[in-house]
Amino acid sequence: MATRRIDTEEGLYPVPVTADLEIEDKILGPFTARQAAYLACGAVVLWLGYAALRHLIPVPILALAALVLAGALTVAVTTKRDGLTLDRYLRAALRHHQTPRHRVTADPDTQLGDGLAPLKFPVGDVTEPGVLDLGPDGAAALVECGTVNLALRSGTEANAVLGAFARALNALNGPFQFAVTAHRVDLTQAAEACTRQAGALAHPLLEARAREHAEFLRQLADSSELTARRVLLVVREPGPIASAAVTAAHRAAQAAQLLAACGIGTRVLDPDQAAAAIAAACDPYRDHQPARQATPHTTVRLAEGSALEGIEPSWD
Repeated sequence: MATRRIDTEEGLYPVPVTADLEIEDKILGPFTARQAAYLACGAVVLWLGYAALRHLIPVPILALAALVLAGALTVAVTTKRDGLTLDRYLRAALRHHQTPRHRVTADPDTQLGDGLAPLKFPVGDVTEPGVLDLGPDGAAALVECGTVNLALRSGTEANAVLGAFARALNALNGPFQFAVTAHRVDLTQAAEACTRQAGALAHPLLEARAREHAEFLRQLADSSELTARRVLLVVREPGPIASAAVTAAHRAAQAAQLLAACGIGTRVLDPDQAAAAIAAACDPYRDHQPARQATPHTTVRLAEGSALEGIEPSWD
């Protein structure tokens, strides 16, 4: 349980929040159904091994080996890191080792080179007004949200904001999710723009200060890795795309209005902005500018001599 501490003198009180809302039910002591199944299978294997080897190997050695194996299995199914048990980590590592490292958007009949595999992208198209076509899974719309600093508000104001936010979440019908991502910030473009515009300033001192500020931005970009957070509200609507797209767009506009009432700046993303958000989510380590992204239905051709030459990714 995570508890948010709030000053009770201002009319707010600590509110316990469950850290894991999707915790599995315990059916056998402290073990879940999955853990109990693993342990039961391990016990059966150990019993079969004992029955087959008890006449060939001394019982103390079999008992020691069974104790070691049982302990390893128990640790594997009970030890957790970031909410995942060790056995799930091992399965994920095995899948990662067997999966090609590079994936590209291509037709199923396209012959790909070594180390390449087709990308099964859930988004088939981005239509007006920025609705994502998810194929058989329906449609989705993206709403970019700002943040609110409750530390700068009084207890009454913070309580009002939290209440409005709770009412907004309660009014959002249908599947939705808040996605918080971090991306790199490149200050070199801002420094170059500041340098270009410095010569047009009215006074030499203003020009000198502008150039100093541009140099400061360059030094800041070279000396540290700057990141910024982005909060996206993803509204998904299941069903046929014709009706799901209209409903998802309506729900996104409604969600933007509800969150704006809480003092949160919102913006429903248009097709170009939604395409840029998807590209940034697929490659968070690269600086993505919406103006540099290819618009939907635009064929992207790779440079001559590239390993992926001949494959033309598109939104179709």
